Amino acid sequence: METTVPLEILRPAVALVPWLLALAAAMTANRPRKAGAALAALWNAVTLVAVNAVAVSAGWWSFGTPAHPVTGTTWSGVPIDVVLGWAVLWGAVPVLLGSIVRPALTAAVLVAGDLLAMASLRPLVVLEPDWLWGEALAVALALVPGVLLGELTARGRAVRARSWLQTALFTAILTWCLPSIALAFADRSWGEALAAWPRTVLSLAIQAGVLCAIVAQRAVAEFAEHGGTPFPWDPPARLVRTGPYAYLANPMQTAATAILVVEAAALREWRLAAAALVAVAFAAGLAARHEDGELARRFGAPWRDYRRSVPVWRPRSRPVDGGGAAELWISATCTVCAPVGAWFARRAPEQLRIRAAEDHPAGLRRVHYARIAADEGAVTDSGLAAVGRGLEHLGLGWALVGWVLRAPVLAPLLQVTVDALGGGPRRLPGDSRA
Repeated sequence: METTVPLEILRPAVALVPWLLALAAAMTANRPRKAGAALAALWNAVTLVAVNAVAVSAGWWSFGTPAHPVTGTTWSGVPIDVVLGWAVLWGAVPVLLGSIVRPALTAAVLVAGDLLAMASLRPLVVLEPDWLWGEALAVALALVPGVLLGELTARGRAVRARSWLQTALFTAILTWCLPSIALAFADRSWGEALAAWPRTVLSLAIQAGVLCAIVAQRAVAEFAEHGGTPFPWDPPARLVRTGPYAYLANPMQTAATAILVVEAAALREWRLAAAALVAVAFAAGLAARHEDGELARRFGAPWRDYRRSVPVWRPRSRPVDGGGAAELWISATCTVCAPVGAWFARRAPEQLRIRAAEDHPAGLRRVHYARIAADEGAVTDSGLAAVGRGLEHLGLGWALVGWVLRAPVLAPLLQVTVDALGGGPRRLPGDSRA
């Protein structure tokens, strides 16, 4: 069904009305809700652009007709202004209203409204018979996780879940959105850009990018362990001085900049190199002044002591005091484990004591790492992850190895491999447990 509203009025209305609704709802929302709404809208913006591009390519729907073409800022046939309005409606509005209306109810109303409205937006949106597949994909990938991220942030709950969602969001922005924008300005496709280098060179670039991503992910994980996320309005409750932060004051910004540089080289795209320079200038200028002032206000002398010891862009060779001594429990009688403990001891690890697993009161089956700090409680790991934690106490090079050993997806695969090669759990002498 084609609407009687002219396209030059319909398109701005679809794009702007959600913003007006969000601004009205934001007037009574507190700061955590506004932070959650911003994240939810950003999640929807990224995913809805991708979903709409897939929908146009799959023939589920299209934008404009031959008589009424959609012009202006578009990507893969998708009008960006319309999708941004859609993202605000699906992301920000449910979260901003979450203090008075359950977000699940608002989301359900939005889906019902979308099912009714989509068919009446022609010529802006032209539906095809299988368009419900695209609607279902949008709800599953955009609406539901976006509202979940926003609501968890607004309520300050499930810090690990929201840190993982933020990791997925900012990874998509860094590795897909920004390169796609740069290539669109250059009028080049991904295939054309990647064909410029031999596969060996591209493989090395991917490995370098993955290593940078692992460092960033470990920094995000440290934030989660301290009760927060990388989002400026959702920070940790405690000062982070462990993991990558024991070597560098801004590992996430440094890793993101390095990834942009790798992408710029791999795609031969100067715009990405310019984005890296802008990121450095922003981080070293406005962001640094704001961060220093905010963290000095929140943490006082401990923050100032930390910043005097840890550089912003040039990593230390040895870790700074992470706020608590740790113990690595390794068997002294196991023929496989004992040499590992001796290897650690010879390297004089910072703030790490090597202890015999036979003396542990819990009756250990694997290598065990434990750190107990007054301001953060107990941090523990076992198996290969415990070895990775221990490597963080040796120096930057070994810390990089340790972060790889604890990387998501890779860590369980490495643990299974080590177990298969004889490094699995084992009973120690004197352990009478069944």
